[in-house]
Amino acid sequence: MESLAEFIQKKREKAGLSITGLANKSNIKLEILEDIESGKELFLSVTQRQQLARILKCSPKDLKMREKDYQFDIIGDEVIDNLKRRILNHETNLKCPLCGEPLITRIAKMHDLEDNLILQPKAHCVKCIFQIKE
Repeated sequence: MESLAEFIQKKREKAGLSITGLANKSNIKLEILEDIESGKELFLSVTQRQQLARILKCSPKDLKMREKDYQFDIIGDEVIDNLKRRILNHETNLKCPLCGEPLITRIAKMHDLEDNLILQPKAHCVKCIFQIKE
């Protein structure tokens, strides 16, 4: 099966679009499309996948099946626990353990049945599907 980069480039050329034209029509930054077509980006956000599928006249599934699969079993509990601790310590510039991109973090404030405050660390990656939500 052809790579995501090859598939998008072939579909773009078939549609008669330059990479700049695709960027303009899809509202995806030119730099991101260049990274995708060069094979540097192996994963699309849901929005990017839908925009590209619409412009390239293919199914989002056609794109998804060519994206790199992430193996979640490589992230141990100790890595997640460490990230949670760092979030609770208000550390900044945390990176995703899957792809290395920045994490968006926050601390949810909740109360238990006895009205005790519970601080719950939350995070999601700006690029891939990694998240801490429990």
